[in-house]
Amino acid sequence: MYTVRERTLIVLKWLASFSRSEWRLCDYPVRARPNGVGAMPSQEWIAQILNWPGPGGTGVSKEGAITNLGENLEGIRAHRRANGQKMPRPGSRVPVEFAPTDRVLADPALHDDFIIRILGFAPGSPVFISDQSSLSDFGDESYVATLRTKIADVYGIDVSDLKGGLLCEILERIGSNR
Repeated sequence: MYTVRERTLIVLKWLASFSRSEWRLCDYPVRARPNGVGAMPSQEWIAQILNWPGPGGTGVSKEGAITNLGENLEGIRAHRRANGQKMPRPGSRVPVEFAPTDRVLADPALHDDFIIRILGFAPGSPVFISDQSSLSDFGDESYVATLRTKIADVYGIDVSDLKGGLLCEILERIGSNR
């Protein structure tokens, strides 16, 4: 639920959006707050665009989380532009959109094995990974390094050159070296 202040901000940003045709982060209604107990040090703050199911931004400070949110928003803008889609109007509701899973599900047995042996989830856990999921979705840089080492130990594959850490690329490399 949104507070009265947040609902007012949503309406004001929506109204103001009609005065320009291209919107930046400052045009969107944003909430930034402490991430809560147990947050990783690099994710002590979280920022999000109100009325969107994503994106989010995290950081060690409020400003850092907002900066990260802005970077993620620009990535979304580039992706939408490449696919001929417009950016959602500030203040408008954006429905949940799942990324494709064709590549990560190309080998269902490997997909399930990876989730259990590398990511550490129990068999049958409701884990969703898409073709856009990366190792960094599961932890900070030090944990990603731990996961890369675990992949090398379990599958005998070095994935340190895959800078984005996309799980679909990792699974494809493991599959092609089996």
